[in-house]
Amino acid sequence: MLTIAIREKNSHFTHGIKIIVANVCQHLKKDFCFLSPEHHHCADILFLSLDDNWVTADCYQMPKATKSQRIILICRQKEHQNLMFRPCLYMLPVIFREDEIDEITRKITWWIEPSRHGKNTVAIPAGICQYCTTRSFTVVERQLLSHIAKGHSLKDSASLMKLDENIAKLHRKAIMRKLGIRDQYELHKFLKTNLLFLIHN
Repeated sequence: MLTIAIREKNSHFTHGIKIIVANVCQHLKKDFCFLSPEHHHCADILFLSLDDNWVTADCYQMPKATKSQRIILICRQKEHQNLMFRPCLYMLPVIFREDEIDEITRKITWWIEPSRHGKNTVAIPAGICQYCTTRSFTVVERQLLSHIAKGHSLKDSASLMKLDENIAKLHRKAIMRKLGIRDQYELHKFLKTNLLFLIHN
């Protein structure tokens, strides 16, 4: 019996996923049942919508959670592009809210297909946590670091964020202090080594 839970605020989207899951399971002759959202920890497969406060949320402990269940993220494509600061979320399989029904059906079929049963759980490696170095940063500091990582100068970054350049310098200084970095060269070296590969182009 495949157990499935959905943690999603949009009731229409939840209903749509339930219909697709039911159709796929019936086609595959797979027994299934839906668990209530509060029992999501017990589910084989969990559909999890991205929290509004994901930037400042506590640790999601995905390496631990994904040892026992398949977690599928629900978010918009634009939101997914910003998950470089939460690499454990970035690595999750994802359903985009913009996906067509056929695409969502294809994805869900792949995750539920019987030959994959028992192999559905793909744990996020614990080593990914070392890249979540920005969890203690403010939202503004995260935004600034994101712009710098994408190759923008401090002046351009400040302009994009509608900040005074001197204020942006203070934020950059705070970032460097938190990372234990002494100068801009080391900051760019850190970005190249640890964060650039997480930028979704």
